[in-house]
Parts: sequence; C-alpha cells; structure tokens
Amino acid sequence: MEQILKRKIIIWGLQSINLLVAFFIGLYAFTIMNTIGFIFGFIIIIISIIFTYLVLNFLKINSMVQIFKKKISIWLMLTINLLFAFIIGATIPLMDTILTTRYNMAFLMIPLLIILNYIIIDRFHYYLRHARDTELNENSLKNGEKEGEIDSPVIEFEGKKYYFTIRSIALLAIGAPLLSYLIYLFFDTEMNYWLHEIVVKHTVFFLNLLFDMDVKAVYSPGSYYHWRFNIPDRGPIDFETFCTGIQAICVFAGIIICTPHSRDRKTNEDIVWRKTKSLIISSIIFYVVNIIRMIIQLYLFYLGYAWDDIHYSISAASSFIAAIIVLLMHKWIPEFIISIIYTGTLISKKIKERKEAMNENE
Repeated sequence: MEQILKRKIIIWGLQSINLLVAFFIGLYAFTIMNTIGFIFGFIIIIISIIFTYLVLNFLKINSMVQIFKKKISIWLMLTINLLFAFIIGATIPLMDTILTTRYNMAFLMIPLLIILNYIIIDRFHYYLRHARDTELNENSLKNGEKEGEIDSPVIEFEGKKYYFTIRSIALLAIGAPLLSYLIYLFFDTEMNYWLHEIVVKHTVFFLNLLFDMDVKAVYSPGSYYHWRFNIPDRGPIDFETFCTGIQAICVFAGIIICTPHSRDRKTNEDIVWRKTKSLIISSIIFYVVNIIRMIIQLYLFYLGYAWDDIHYSISAASSFIAAIIVLLMHKWIPEFIISIIYTGTLISKKIKERKEAMNENE
C-alpha cells in the first residue's frame, strides 16, 4: 500500500509539472503571437498528451489489461485537464482586464486543476484495485464493519448503507450556507473580475454570431461596473458579479462540499470522486445556462423590450435548472437527500424514546 501511495504521488507530481508546462506554453505561444511560437507550442502539447498516457503505466497492478477502457477514460480526463491549462495560459494575453488581475485566473484555476489531477489519478488506482481483486476488496470492507458497532439508525439505498454522525449533519446545516456565502464574497472582489470579462465576452461572441447585433464589450476599470454591454441603438447594460451566475455555483458548491459522508466504509469509498464529478458538471451546467439567459435577455432588449420586464422574469425562469442539479446530485451524491431524511429519523427516534420514558415513569 505504501508503494502504491508513492507511485500515485510520483505520477501526480509528473502530471502536475506536465500541466504547468501546458499552461506556460499557452502563455508563451499567445504572448509572442508568431508562427514559430504556435508550431513549437503545438509540438510540446502533443508530446505532453503522449507523456500523460505513458506515465499512467507507472501505476500498474497485474490487472492492467482488464481495465484498458478505464485507462483510456482516465487519460482523456487528464488530457482535458491539460488542454484546459493550455487554454488558460493562451487566454491571459488576450484579456483586456488589467495585468495584475488577469493573472489571478491562473493563480486560482491552476491549483484547482492540480488538485483535480490527483483525484483523477486516485480514481485510476481505484479501478486498478477493484479489477485486481474485487472479492478481496469487498471482504476487507465488510471485515472493517463489525456487527454491533452501529448504535444509530441505518438507511439502505441501492444496496448501500447510510448512517451519519450528528457533527457531520450540523456541518451541512451550518457550513453549507456559510461556505457558499464566503465563496461568493471571494468572487465578488475586484481581484476576480477576470470572470466578468470571460462571461461578458462569451455572451457578446454568441450574440454577434447568432443575431449579428454588433454588440460591444466595453471595459471601464475606473467606474463602479468594470464591464458593460454596449447594445446598438439601446445604450449600455452594466455587468456585475451577480450576472456571472456564480451565486448558483457557490450555493451548490457549499452543499456538495459539506454533504456528510456515510460512516459505512464501502458506501464512502468513492465519495470524493462523486463529489468532484457533481461539482464540475453542475458548475458547467450553471455557466452554460447563465450565458443562454443573458443572450435571450440582451436580444429581447435589442428588439425593444424594457430591461426591467425581461431581466427579472427570465432570471427567475432560468432557476428551474436548480431542480436538474438536485436530481444529478441525488444520482451521484444521494448522501445529501438521505442525510436530511436521516435527520428526521434521528429526531423521530428521540421523540419516541422520550415518550417511552414518560410512559414508564407514569
């Protein structure tokens, strides 16, 4: 086990270096903006993608042949991570946001990608371990759960057991809203206005592509609103942090991170992977839906509708996507809904115990 851990750390370190190289190649190629730079960057990225595949062989167990498809999926995920780092590097020189602020995107996103690298590599080890000896793994998990140690209610769902500590449930109730609020405050600071530019420019790109509106993204760092849309014949529309849709992502990030883990080892085995998948997919969905929302609003405004009439109504209508995210969360993180049901079960149990105690005293 110690040897496997060392191998995982070595692979993670190598892939993290690989990711940083991809970032700086993107930064270099789009800073100098010449043919040689682009060719050099393209060659290095191809080498990095090949290196990503080869380095996975270092974490090998006897079952490598059995999980070839899983290995390809892990390689694709690491490659997407790598290309995303390259895109971040390539984006920075093209941004209008002041130099000190635009690099904050890399300072935030690159460490998150490095953490994601480890989670993906750990998932690969999970596949290897289960392919090598599923029966042994199941026995070891079952042996770790001794009968008679569970002194609290247990909820069974899809063949798995869920029971939680009161502390973890309290963390969800208190920590989720607090963490969501703190994350939003972080993104609402001027140091993260690079997000404003990305959202505004994506919206402008699709507006002009779909409707040929000749909308302009205007940058005014001296004003309260750093970014605004300039709509032909209709005037400007200011842009603020709330318009990025980050608040919805923050809410679900707080819930996903603070969702309690079951005390059952078998149920809890892949919780980090499931939480990571939920967080990434929900964030992508919210981002895409928010861009679509702004495209609809700005196009209707361009056609002559009053901004107040379309802004709040469409924003409220787009919130239905939260229901879809909850369904996705229940698919990948049933712990969230089950923990709420579990809380009700604990309360019912306490009430029942008190009633029984009162009846005995009478």
